[in-house]
Amino acid sequence: MGVIKTTSAALVLVMGITSVGCRTVETSKQSTEPAPVLMVCEHGSVKSLMAASIFNQAAAERHLPYRAIARGVNPDPSVPLPIAEALAQEGFDVGNFVPARFSEADVAGAPRVVVIGVDPAVLGSAANVPIDAWSDVPAASTNYGAALASLKQHVDALLDELQQKRAR
Repeated sequence: MGVIKTTSAALVLVMGITSVGCRTVETSKQSTEPAPVLMVCEHGSVKSLMAASIFNQAAAERHLPYRAIARGVNPDPSVPLPIAEALAQEGFDVGNFVPARFSEADVAGAPRVVVIGVDPAVLGSAANVPIDAWSDVPAASTNYGAALASLKQHVDALLDELQQKRAR
């Protein structure tokens, strides 16, 4: 299990999972099923949800076979209203999303795991896949715009990497 640390110069991806369900899928170039990228944050209702929403939109635009799911370490009962409203303004409908705790199956079934603002050690021993840690994402509750910009940069870098690996 390798952990990638993210700084302002180097992006690290450790995030929660979005409302897209996690499936065990073949990750070969021929697979038509989206490979789940697990995004994990503390509460599973803000940073991982934002990251997964951004990721899923960008992956679809790039025609990449990946979809992110958001999860939390200690999930909130729901998405905070200001975050849901801000995401709606970005075109993301999270009204039916219910934060959930990540499971060992989520971790084991993902070809890539991103933790955002949490220690990768919380994943336990189930993580035998690349883990990215994004520790530089500002709190969305105090500066939504900065958090959004940071997550977009991280997601773009991750998708660039995944796209390059697929091209090989």
